[in-house]
Amino acid sequence: MSSQYSTPIGLVFVFNLIIGPGSLTLPAVVRETGWLLSGLVIALMAFISYITFSFIIEAITITNSITQLRKLQMMKSVTRVLKSLPQVSSVNYDRISNASTDSYNSENESPIFDNPVLPTSSSLMDFPPESVELLSLDNRIELGEMVTVLLPPFAKVFFFFSISGYLFGDLSIYYKAIGQSLVDFTCDYKLNNNSANKSNLCWEDSSYTKHEIYLSYLLLYILIIGPFTFFNAQKTKYLQVVSFFIRIIAFTTMIGLASIRLLSPTQKHGHTPTANFIAMPQLIGATVYAFMCHHSIPSVISPIKNKNKILLKVAAIFLLVFTLLMCLCMTGVFAFPKVNELYTINFTPTQDTGSFYRLIDLILILFPVLTISISFPVIAITLRNNLQVLFLPSDAHWAWKRIFIPLFSLITPVLLAAFVSRLEVLVSIVAVYAGTGIQYATPALLVMAARAEIPQQVAAIKNDYCSPFKSKYWPICILIWTVICVVVLTISLISKELN
Repeated sequence: MSSQYSTPIGLVFVFNLIIGPGSLTLPAVVRETGWLLSGLVIALMAFISYITFSFIIEAITITNSITQLRKLQMMKSVTRVLKSLPQVSSVNYDRISNASTDSYNSENESPIFDNPVLPTSSSLMDFPPESVELLSLDNRIELGEMVTVLLPPFAKVFFFFSISGYLFGDLSIYYKAIGQSLVDFTCDYKLNNNSANKSNLCWEDSSYTKHEIYLSYLLLYILIIGPFTFFNAQKTKYLQVVSFFIRIIAFTTMIGLASIRLLSPTQKHGHTPTANFIAMPQLIGATVYAFMCHHSIPSVISPIKNKNKILLKVAAIFLLVFTLLMCLCMTGVFAFPKVNELYTINFTPTQDTGSFYRLIDLILILFPVLTISISFPVIAITLRNNLQVLFLPSDAHWAWKRIFIPLFSLITPVLLAAFVSRLEVLVSIVAVYAGTGIQYATPALLVMAARAEIPQQVAAIKNDYCSPFKSKYWPICILIWTVICVVVLTISLISKELN
């Protein structure tokens, strides 16, 4: 591993992956769906998301054993050839690999030997050493590699389209959240703060509307952050720790301010029904997006030094996230008579807001900008790389790789953000057609294929990272749930367009 970090840092990564801009769209849809129904649905979706998280962890370990054994088998074949050559036929092979002894030692097959005479420049240096832990999370195996090893070729195309679609939509949502936040931060709060109305003026003594300022901010953001898409970048653990504390402080502050407003008898309060099943499709879409973290599991979990009981610790993170989201939503829907599609907009200062609370409100409005800007370049670069794999041959001209694909990765999401007026609709579209593929279908198919393809040599070995949901019916239920989500959300989106 090029770099490792402690378990708490790894859990911070997982927390930051889940708590993103999608979480800020939940209070608005919870208000429409009802407090009781929303609580049950969010709990169910968090539980399903954790199930598929554990599926990916198990699939990583089995895929690692398959690839390691293939390397060992290749090494064995090369060793046979070397032994048959006159110049090395007399070499004393006296060191036997522990992994190969269990896997290949039989009457008809000679074991794989560690030959100290082989030249160091040989390709055998790529093979695993004597001691090989087959069921391991230490070797980072990305989702795309697992799809290639375990699933048919057409599944690879489906996966890359799903993850590219998700990243494309993710960037669009990032643009939308950043543009709206900057508009509400800079525009005069004394004017009508209805962000959905494009004709509202941004300042009283100017002719610029909020929508025009919104488009200007999108262009400015591309010019400032966009150049990173043409290079390589990676998240650092220090940025993740800072981002973690920003998220915790922002969420607890919003919960606290909403609670103060809720307890105030002079403030207008909100109301939400117990259950409204008509609005449930929108809540499902928002919750799918809110709990999305599966595309980055290998890169986050593999560098952790101590992975003991990692699934139990991740379960604690899911419980923490669920608790924060429920506190955020329940205080918000009852504290405010109207809940905006991006919840931080509810904290836009008014003429009656004191100086201290006005400062806090302005900082909260900038919360999406601060957190999104940390991960935006990485998401854009990931989308660029996936588009190159999908559409460019290996010998493509450098201009396509260095100019056109990065520009496409930047410009097309911002065009979608500029013309889609409602953020929750954009979240639903991304969730139904890309999020379900990455969060539900892919993990279920991977774990089913991994369990079917597990090598005989390791089948009897205890897998410390095996999913607690071992029954064959769990992945089948996830696939059925995937189909239900896609059908329900598609019908909901079509009915809204027709109406």
